[in-house]
Amino acid sequence: MKKYIILLFLSIGLSQTTFTDEEMINLENQFIDLENKVDSLAYQDSLKTLEIGLLEEELKLTNEQFKLTEDKVKLVKPSWYENKWLYFGYGTVLSYAVTTLINQVGNIIK
Repeated sequence: MKKYIILLFLSIGLSQTTFTDEEMINLENQFIDLENKVDSLAYQDSLKTLEIGLLEEELKLTNEQFKLTEDKVKLVKPSWYENKWLYFGYGTVLSYAVTTLINQVGNIIK
């Protein structure tokens, strides 16, 4: 049993490594750098979450604006009786009628 305890202490003693002061400072600086990166990523994540919320609100407002624009188009869209070709036909028939009437009046006067 004594051999095993000595062997255990010997293996623990040999397996441990000690760092120099310079290595400890480098490790500490690396830990600080990693902590800063984690904090930075957490901050960026919170900013992205806020940005997503703002973009969702903007999308909602854009969809509402799109619906209102569709409603405006329905209100502004001319009815069937406001068609430009219908007015063109009215003008053509009226012009023909006036011209024919003037010719008939001219024939009556002669």
